[in-house]
Formats: sequence, C-alpha cells, structure tokens
Amino acid sequence: MTTRLQRHLLLREHRDPERCGPERRWQTQSANGDSRGNLGLAGADDHGNGGFDYQTISGGYYDAVFRRGRGIQSKWHHLKFRRVIDEMEGRPRHLDVGCGPGTLIGLLDHRFISTGIDICAAEIEYARSAYESTSKRFFAVHSQALPDECCDYDVATIVEVIEHLAPAELDDVLRTVIERLRPGGKLIVTTPNFRSAWPLVEVLVDHLGELDYAPQHIDRFTPSRLRRLLQDVGLEDVRVHPYLALAPFAAALGWRLADTLAQLERGPVERVAGLLLLGTGSKPPG
Repeated sequence: MTTRLQRHLLLREHRDPERCGPERRWQTQSANGDSRGNLGLAGADDHGNGGFDYQTISGGYYDAVFRRGRGIQSKWHHLKFRRVIDEMEGRPRHLDVGCGPGTLIGLLDHRFISTGIDICAAEIEYARSAYESTSKRFFAVHSQALPDECCDYDVATIVEVIEHLAPAELDDVLRTVIERLRPGGKLIVTTPNFRSAWPLVEVLVDHLGELDYAPQHIDRFTPSRLRRLLQDVGLEDVRVHPYLALAPFAAALGWRLADTLAQLERGPVERVAGLLLLGTGSKPPG
C-alpha cells in the first residue's frame, strides 16, 4: 500500500536515475567509488543481495492503481491523498518531494502551483506526460539540485517516504526541504503508524499482494517519535495524529460505502485505530 519508495531524493552525492522503477534503492558513493550508505533496504548489501528488487514494478504503476477507481488498494490512495490535500488548503505554492508518477499533483486544481521532484527519470517522464501544465512542473532531480527559483513554497508534502530512509538521512532530508519553504510555510509528512494494526496489515499484504513491504520499511514511526522528529528539525506548531483506519477495506463491499465510513471514523476511531500518521509543522518566521 505504500506508494512511493521512489522518493529517496535527497542524497548528496551519486545517483543513477536510469535504475529505477516506482520503488527502488539508493546508494551514495565515496570518492573512490566504493558503495556505502545503502538507504533503501535493511539487509541489502552493496550488490543488492537480500533486498527487494525495485526494478520489478513498471513506471506509473501506482498512478494506474489510483485511476482504477475500485478495490481496497485504489481506495487507500484516494482517501490518503484526500486528507493531505485538506491540509494544504490556502497554501497555493506547493512542493511535492518524491512525487513519483505525479498523482498527488494531478489531483490539485487551478488554485495550486506545484513542483514535483523525484530522481527517477522514468517516473518524471510519466508525470510530465500525464499531468504537466503551466501550473504543474516536474524535475528529475534531488532537492538540492532544484533551480534557485524553486523556493519560498507555502507547503511541502512528503507522502510515505520517511519510513524508507535510514535514520541517519532523515535530518538532512527534512532540513533540505524546510529550507525551500517560506517563513511560516507548512510541512506535511505521512508514514505508517507502527503503534496501530499496521504491522499486521503489512504481513497480510506481503503474503497476499504483489510486493513485499517489510524489507522496504527500514524506519518505523509512532506518534511520539514522529512528533519528536519534526520538533527536532525546528518546526513549530507540530501536530501528529493517526488517520485512515477501517474505511479503505470497506471498498471491497462498495466504493461509496468506504467514503461514508471514512467520514464516520474521523475523530476518536482513527485516533485509536489509524493505520497512517499525519504530521504537520510550520517553519519559524524570520
């Protein structure tokens, strides 16, 4: 269900944009060419042994899932993005870090001017063909290589990325993105909630689905840990709450039924049973 491991965007040195599917592993390299800092997988060595093969998923895969408009997996993405967009209200200049095939940006109306970044050239090519317009731009770069004019954003989104990053990289990733926000700009982060039934869901998906997510999720977050992370990088007014509990699964019985349940479970139910975490914070003024 996780949408975009394809967003390990912020590595400071080497990247190979030709070796990427919708989800993939990233490595930095030292000056002498030796691989180090494998960021994508727990237990994968420099030759890829023991890790997930991210080349097995075709570009645009998750956008096709979203567009399908039926079933649990598709509804999961619909409901997830809906809540992220709610948090973006009134903030028109938008940066999507790890945009993958551009699905989130494609959902935004004329009120938003969005920039999507991903180091996978194939995914950016797909996003451009599907969604690019005068108000929607896509770059196959990491965040530090964005053009200078790509700054002063009102809001930045990082949707289900941080669980795929090694802990040592998180601080650099978040601080780099925050630098691109204007003072008072908002950061929105989502990630699986490992203080919920998510581990069980992950096991079931691994056994029944097409992908194996367990080796991809190398960093696990609870509400308190995500809150602490966002505070430690200097954000103000930090808020973290679980969301998305039972509603996506109701799509097996009916698409509209899932929408109804999503409204009913907002509040106490999702605070107890939410499978994802939604974290937000604001860049300090000045």
